[in-house]
Amino acid sequence: MSSGREKWFTWIKLAIDLRSSVIPAIWRRVVATMIFAAIVTVAYYEGFSVNQPIINSLIPTIVLGLLIVFRTNTAYDRYWEGRKLFGSLINNSRILSRNIWFIIPDKTQEQQQEKITQVRLVFSLIVAIKTHLRKEYLNPELSNLLTDQQYLELKNVTHIPLRMINWLAAYFSDLYYQKGLINDRFFDLLNKSLDLIAGDMIGCERILNTPLPKAYSIHLRHLLLIYCLGLPFSYVSDLGWGAIPAVGLVSFALLGVEEIGIEIENPFGRDPNDLPLDDLCKILHGNIEQLIQYGTDVEKTDPTFIYDN
Repeated sequence: MSSGREKWFTWIKLAIDLRSSVIPAIWRRVVATMIFAAIVTVAYYEGFSVNQPIINSLIPTIVLGLLIVFRTNTAYDRYWEGRKLFGSLINNSRILSRNIWFIIPDKTQEQQQEKITQVRLVFSLIVAIKTHLRKEYLNPELSNLLTDQQYLELKNVTHIPLRMINWLAAYFSDLYYQKGLINDRFFDLLNKSLDLIAGDMIGCERILNTPLPKAYSIHLRHLLLIYCLGLPFSYVSDLGWGAIPAVGLVSFALLGVEEIGIEIENPFGRDPNDLPLDDLCKILHGNIEQLIQYGTDVEKTDPTFIYDN
């Protein structure tokens, strides 16, 4: 019984959640269609011949419905692909962090501190990718994760995540070519983990930089406008003043579905219906700090606990 009550309260809570709904974005357009419906209704009662049902049949309902469904499905495909790619980014960054910690030996305190810095740089890289997708670049969140030297270097860089990927690649190359601390197999493994992150980032950029063709969006809006403005001419003779709320309801349904497609088309922003990138990054940050804590505890109890090169 309590479970059913909780589901009911959850349903009600979602139904009245205005912040995450499309109502704030479309209410002005809905009100505009109702005002137009009111004008048509007044004209009807003044004796003007505005009862013209044929007007609304100029655009077949099935054609408009298919266009809206296609628009929404296309937007959701982008949203879901973005979620998979960013989830893969989080997972591959966990793998890279683990590989850095347990593959690279740290025989001195300086080497261990350098390894901690590089593991935390992996988290900074994911934050940089997030800010890059939002076109925020060196925002305060990312700036607080960088040293003064890193910040100065990134100020004049056009693609910040790519430069940070290069930092990690240079660290691996130094360990392999200059210091000889890792062998061929481990060097290849670390770079492959880094390549996976770069590939996921490119996939996210593809979504961001490939919007729905503008001509399609414009044509759909033209059809929606004509259809919604044609509704009062079809309803006024049968509904009278009731045509006003009826037009508002139909407009709310059609414009709302179209607005949903607009909101989720770019899933990397800060809108309520965008992907929770900040929460995903917080989870990753906790995972990495726990990895560092676990690794340092293990090395304290067993200083020889490193992979055999």
